[in-house]
Amino acid sequence: MKKILLFVMILLLSGCVKVGEFTPETHKLYEMGKPDCEKTPERCYKGVPW
Repeated sequence: MKKILLFVMILLLSGCVKVGEFTPETHKLYEMGKPDCEKTPERCYKGVPW
């Protein structure tokens, strides 16, 4: 019974989320934490934010 319930829960979760698709709000939050190396070069090392 536990295996069936676990399988059903996994199927429900996988049906709710499409891998790799993010909302514009999620993209904005992700980009907020990354510095722009052209505007703030002191926050980057050889053009890579750290």
